[in-house]
Amino acid sequence: MQRRPMSPTPRCASARGRRSRSGPCAAKRVLLGQVAVLGAVVLAMLVREFPGLVREVRIWRMIGFTSGARPPQ
Repeated sequence: MQRRPMSPTPRCASARGRRSRSGPCAAKRVLLGQVAVLGAVVLAMLVREFPGLVREVRIWRMIGFTSGARPPQ
């Protein structure tokens, strides 16, 4: 009987059936979880601060805020 050639699989796919939770899959899951939490925190901060940012932009427009240097008066 001939063996079928095995296709290259990522290490996570081969570790799924095992009981052990340590290894590259666990580290990848932890990293993805941390990225998800960090993204949620950044999004929450932007949503919370958005009204204040809109207010600041309105104030800048009212006073004629420009990024360049002003000529002397």
